[in-house]
Amino acid sequence: MSPHVALPSSFVTSVPDPPTWSIGTWPFDATTAMITLHSAHRPDFSITDSLVDEWADATSAGSFQRVRTSAVGPTVADALFSRGFTVRQELDFLVRQLDAANDVAAPGGWRIGSVRRAEAVRIDVAAFGDEWALDESAFDNSCRATLRFRTRGSRRRGALPFTPPVGYCLTGVSEDSSYLQRLAVLPTTRRRGAAGALVHDALTWAWRLGARRMYVNTDVDNAAALSLYRQWGFESVGYRLRVLECDRTALSGRRSS
Repeated sequence: MSPHVALPSSFVTSVPDPPTWSIGTWPFDATTAMITLHSAHRPDFSITDSLVDEWADATSAGSFQRVRTSAVGPTVADALFSRGFTVRQELDFLVRQLDAANDVAAPGGWRIGSVRRAEAVRIDVAAFGDEWALDESAFDNSCRATLRFRTRGSRRRGALPFTPPVGYCLTGVSEDSSYLQRLAVLPTTRRRGAAGALVHDALTWAWRLGARRMYVNTDVDNAAALSLYRQWGFESVGYRLRVLECDRTALSGRRSS
């Protein structure tokens, strides 16, 4: 996607199945390698020591000082603890069953429409800060995480044409499951209904594409986000996700025999 091309409100993209894992650079931090494990949020997803050895080899060159994972479930986390990884962030993992009747009305006063990639990243940085925000590369990777995805932005109803959005969401669908991949609103516009309008739009779109459940995760200390999701019918799945981190030198020194 070009950063200069707006995505139409009906924009839906299909992507090929992702590999089991991929490596990149953590957004805005060239010293941290980012290991993205696809489907690792599932409780039955597991990894082998040889896979972790591959990570050690892949991160041995360059300026990486540490290795950080995407959010992983309890089985993967337990395996990585034995290789020297520690918890960097803990996330509540929630799910909502979808049905034809969206039983929560969308907040009034908001228009949901297209959003440019650069606009989404700008909002993301303002909302999450440099450590947890997406850059354009990470945004693209998030789009490719599911078979289909859509990005949408929120603007005040009645706003002038070409008014920048104040919030955005990225929603993905794979078969009968959907994921609220990203939801961010400018700090100056929080608690005014923009986030709720985006959630409503995401739920409606996912249902129309055949999804029967939607997942979302958020930091366990983010009380505002947790309150929002519970208002929209999301409930904990019964386990948490974790972002894990390990010193690169320590990872290489703990290679399996």
